[in-house]
Amino acid sequence: MDTDNMRTLTLGISAYKHYLPVVTQFVESSAMVFGLKQAEYIRLSLATEEIFLYLSHFVCPGKSLEVQCFNGFYYARVHFRFSAPELNLSGLNIASTIAHDRESDLESMGLLIASRSVDYFHVAVEKNNRVCLTITKEKIYPAYEEKIPEPEPAENLSTGTPDDERLKVFALLTSQHYSLPYRPSFFTHPGKLVDMVHGKEYNAIIALNQKQEIVGGILLFYRSEKIVQFYGPYCFSKAQEKAIGEALFTACIASIARTKALGLLSLWGLPEPLRNNFEALGMLRYHEEGKIPIDEVSFYRLLHEDPGFEVWSGANMVDYLRREYQRLALAREIRTVRDMGETRSGRSLFSAEVYREQSTVTLRPVMAGNDYQDNLQRHIRFLRNDHFLNLYVELDLGIPWHAQLIEVLLNNHFKPGIILPFAGKSDLMSFQYNDENKS
Repeated sequence: MDTDNMRTLTLGISAYKHYLPVVTQFVESSAMVFGLKQAEYIRLSLATEEIFLYLSHFVCPGKSLEVQCFNGFYYARVHFRFSAPELNLSGLNIASTIAHDRESDLESMGLLIASRSVDYFHVAVEKNNRVCLTITKEKIYPAYEEKIPEPEPAENLSTGTPDDERLKVFALLTSQHYSLPYRPSFFTHPGKLVDMVHGKEYNAIIALNQKQEIVGGILLFYRSEKIVQFYGPYCFSKAQEKAIGEALFTACIASIARTKALGLLSLWGLPEPLRNNFEALGMLRYHEEGKIPIDEVSFYRLLHEDPGFEVWSGANMVDYLRREYQRLALAREIRTVRDMGETRSGRSLFSAEVYREQSTVTLRPVMAGNDYQDNLQRHIRFLRNDHFLNLYVELDLGIPWHAQLIEVLLNNHFKPGIILPFAGKSDLMSFQYNDENKS
């Protein structure tokens, strides 16, 4: 039996507003079956209501609409899929509601309400102009700050896959030894980590001493088919940091050796003894309210021979990319996009990956347009006013029109941060908002 199919429920319906009760009841009932509590599924239902009404009125009225609910164990996710040939989707920008002041132009306020009701709001354009709008509501888990006794020094190290109880201990020990941003916030919610691993999107490996006490661990997930991102390795015995870290990495590489993964990626540092085996990608800055910003280096390790491919850039970034690719020993053919007077029509669209708990938003361009500057500035104003401290934009260097945004980003206080090899169609380039006058 295909258990993944059992995690997905699909409703086919037409985008007419009088079908709203059917859609909201479908999403609400699915979320209840998936284990969301009342406060959680009501917020998901509220977001569904706003999105369905918006689609029915302004985007695809009367057209076929697929509503799909997915059980992610620690979250419920709803996909709205529809065809939108030659339609203006700019209203799907989460900052579109501040584009105008007139009341008649607040038609997309419902999307703003929806984005604030859930934990994740995302828009993607798929093949044949098919659009997928996604919302995700995570379950609420109790937080724990229980102190675990320190493990004994490991005379004989072993590694393995933890059961549920050891996963919880791993989470508690990680929270005990590491602060944000060096470990994700979900480590203070051990039950959530258990469900994340049960959902098969994350894998955990732990290191044990001779008494089967946990002395370290690592958490990994596929950021793309070709790149594995990891958190850790977390070591709970400082004197044995090198030995524990190396044992965990050996087990990590063995676990992905027969996959299509080409590299390993860590966005938030590595234990000092392990850094010689990795390349430093660059530095990201993390802001937390009332605290001094933290600068941390991101690291990357190539697992197989670099296949090489082409990337696209604006003329003002070619030299920078050439230096970075040479430093990272990655074979890339850098091609330059040029404005030769061609007409650009329509309005652009950004998706927004929102993490409110960490005050972080990552914007990604979804549709090209002729209003990059205005649209980006609206997003900056909206997100800063909504108290987000960490703003990022990710461009896929394998998509030529993404490169047209580079100059706009540089002119609006975004600085190049890091290159993420193989993380998109080719490499991703992460830019970070860095207006020190407002930080």
